Amino acid sequence: MATTKTLLAAVLSLTALVGCEQQGETIGSRGGVVTSDDGRVTLEVPAGALADDVELSIELVDDERDGVVGGVYAVEPAGVVFHRPATLTFDLAADADDTRSFDLAGLAMEDLVLVTEKAERWAPMADRDVDADAELISASVLFTSTYAVVSR
Repeated sequence: MATTKTLLAAVLSLTALVGCEQQGETIGSRGGVVTSDDGRVTLEVPAGALADDVELSIELVDDERDGVVGGVYAVEPAGVVFHRPATLTFDLAADADDTRSFDLAGLAMEDLVLVTEKAERWAPMADRDVDADAELISASVLFTSTYAVVSR
């Protein structure tokens, strides 16, 4: 009887797991792309950057900070190290129907910097690429963390 109860509990647990929606994208050694739910931030992971499958997601963090243009985004799970640099891109272009706050008024795209959180401070990424016409800013990332765009 105990074996039947154990088996039933295992089947119910598995059924519950199968019914759950995945929160992110599973990326492995072949690489892949993960996009935030709002479509503003994209992480492109190249082939060979990860040795094992990892479920990655990008979440808008409810965290208003001074100097941040737009929002603060967490690439989860934090601390995943890439063997080859991945590319993180912020799309700052605003649509007429857009309710997200990417106010670029008075800011030059060339003055924007992609930053990551280190020791409770923002640290600029080592490189960046700005496409002023498309209002895109991107940088190479070597690990998952919290990221934002700030003005210099």
